[in-house]
Amino acid sequence: MFETLDILFLIVSVLGAAQAIFLIVLLMDEGKRAFKANRWLMVFGFSVGMSFVDDTFDPIISPLVNLYLVPVFAPFFFAFIPSIYLYFREISGDPASRPYRHFLVLVPVAAAIGLMVYFKRSRMIADEGHVRDVGLQITFSSSGLADMVLLAIVILFCTLFAVYMTGIWRRARRYLRQADWQLQVDSERLRRWVIELLVGMTILFTVFTVTQLFDLFVSQAEWLSLGVKAAFVLVFFRMCQVIAQNPALFVQPETGTEGVPGDAATPPDTGRDDGSEQARMLRMIVDEDNVMRIRTRLEKVVASRNVMFDPLLTMPKLAAAVGVTPNQLSFVLNKHLDKNFFDFVNEVRINEAERLLVSESERTVLDIATSVGFNSKSTFNLAFKTITGLTPSKYRHENVDKPND
Repeated sequence: MFETLDILFLIVSVLGAAQAIFLIVLLMDEGKRAFKANRWLMVFGFSVGMSFVDDTFDPIISPLVNLYLVPVFAPFFFAFIPSIYLYFREISGDPASRPYRHFLVLVPVAAAIGLMVYFKRSRMIADEGHVRDVGLQITFSSSGLADMVLLAIVILFCTLFAVYMTGIWRRARRYLRQADWQLQVDSERLRRWVIELLVGMTILFTVFTVTQLFDLFVSQAEWLSLGVKAAFVLVFFRMCQVIAQNPALFVQPETGTEGVPGDAATPPDTGRDDGSEQARMLRMIVDEDNVMRIRTRLEKVVASRNVMFDPLLTMPKLAAAVGVTPNQLSFVLNKHLDKNFFDFVNEVRINEAERLLVSESERTVLDIATSVGFNSKSTFNLAFKTITGLTPSKYRHENVDKPND
């Protein structure tokens, strides 16, 4: 017969597993452009989802079978934090060259847990009236080889927790410095989401780690574990909500360096040295010949249209397409074209929108707006009126039926 705690664990676990699947489906729906960064959120969702699946099995199978499943499910705990770390590395423009190395630890962990389970299986209480297992606790008994293995795993987990959380905060700070470079994305909302994710994950991972330690060294903290599981469900729900409301926050710029010299994909650190010294150095690396070359390449990118009409275009992404660094492109735009990045891109898009409004009069304004890279009709209307002095509808009305002179 199920106890109240068993039922609650089962409900939370089923909800968590379903939410994890839904999160992965949403992230996959963002397309190839988002996959590089979002794959790590998918790994995170899958890993936590496997933990929920494990908890789903707990009340309905025997404690001994639960013990044998520990080497299958427990190693996924070691994928939680690395996946979030790799996500922040990806979106901050510094993707790991060999990301699989961050998950190699799962192999020895699985082997060590298997060895520990082999030694501890005789300690399981196979009581038909108590369907939850008694857990794995460190008791430092005389035959405590399994305890030593488990202690080593705990130390490894805590070490990785400290190292990765430090790295996550460092990468997140770098990403927040890039927020102002995002085009068509509310940087304040982006900043709030990143901080919310960062602080939430830090608290959640810390409580999760403390709970596991308490569970191992003191006694089973079942209600606290239930609270942590419920918190993971809420995190998944919040992530799904944000993706549904504003998917652009999760579709990150491509920062691949194919055909891009040096640090072309690295955005400028706007936190320091933004004055005359930086401008002097830029002039040194962007001479007149390079300026002409950059302008020529930029014209080709504009003519190709594919890049300029990307609704998630950013300065680093445009710079990568041109084959220069974001600093170099920014210098050319500001000093030689007398435009900032935002104005330059909007002008290109509005020019194309003007043509489409007249030549394809059967299309709706919203359809044209999204086809040239705008995420909403209101943003398009504002940009269009700023550049042309007319609303899109009025511009079409004045030009579609205009007689030829």
